[in-house]
Amino acid sequence: MLKSSSLTAVGGIVHGFGTRADDMAALFSAWWPKRPIQHERHGTRIAVVDRQREDCGEADGMYTERPGLLLSIATADCVPILLARSDGRAVAALHAGWRGALAGIVDRFVELLRERGDDPAAWTAALGPSAGSCCYEVSEEVIEQFCTRWEMPRELVAPRGRLLDLGAIARRQVRDAGFTSVSVREECTMCHRPHEDAPFTFHSYRRDRETRTPVVDVQWSVIGISGQAR
Repeated sequence: MLKSSSLTAVGGIVHGFGTRADDMAALFSAWWPKRPIQHERHGTRIAVVDRQREDCGEADGMYTERPGLLLSIATADCVPILLARSDGRAVAALHAGWRGALAGIVDRFVELLRERGDDPAAWTAALGPSAGSCCYEVSEEVIEQFCTRWEMPRELVAPRGRLLDLGAIARRQVRDAGFTSVSVREECTMCHRPHEDAPFTFHSYRRDRETRTPVVDVQWSVIGISGQAR
């Protein structure tokens, strides 16, 4: 399981970015059976969660101030974004594929914070592994939409041809939204492996779309308040 150095510095929370080898149900055995569930649809709805085993319906983000709830994001090329208040008193998890990033899920989260009297400057954000600009080919239309809607330079959105840099896009959106503490895992879910003869580190929808089992072949990213917040 991979960690974020910035989230590790936040007291009173647990977190991790899973790989295809990580059994989150075993790693978080006390938390996993009681975790709230969301049904990801590549949108911008963010559920405010306060109950164990809560069914959040169709959503691509969860927010909670309640200790003991493990927020979990399933990905297989999209960017998992884990977030925590610097005092450890609230956490959130966002699922940001290219559709969610284009639609503005990060900005929707900032709206939620401000509706609750909070400020993104008081939060730490960590972006997990996702499909990288080494592998992630998309249509020219998708690239142009990012450049136009978000006023991003072409060299940031797609530094080589039609290879999208989803991680760079999400990082830019997070910083522009006012988060001052941001960390990024650089591993590409499509091609990363520890050495040439090793199996791939992550599940990938793009790489394995013909052979993968939907819903099952994903990695999980998780965050929760442990009850020891400052």
